[in-house]
Amino acid sequence: MHEGDFGGSGVIVVSVRRTWSVESDLRFDIVERPAIGMVRVLQDLGDSPELLHLAENREAAGRWLASNSYSRAYLEEVSADEVGADVIEDRGAA
Repeated sequence: MHEGDFGGSGVIVVSVRRTWSVESDLRFDIVERPAIGMVRVLQDLGDSPELLHLAENREAAGRWLASNSYSRAYLEEVSADEVGADVIEDRGAA
């Protein structure tokens, strides 16, 4: 989880992120699913990608990625098939 960036004069000196084990007692609720056409900015980390950012569209995702350099980042658009599967499988937001 990205907690924040710290620095000054437009320069990020420290980026604070936290991770938790899957065995953690923490629970997270999905309050809203991404809409069709939104674009995820993901980073390849081996077995499971890390979500870096969720943008309204491909152009906004490209702008975000241009100002936030990640060497293994890629874009993935939210498709109608994916959203439809969530409805059919009753995976709506909590």
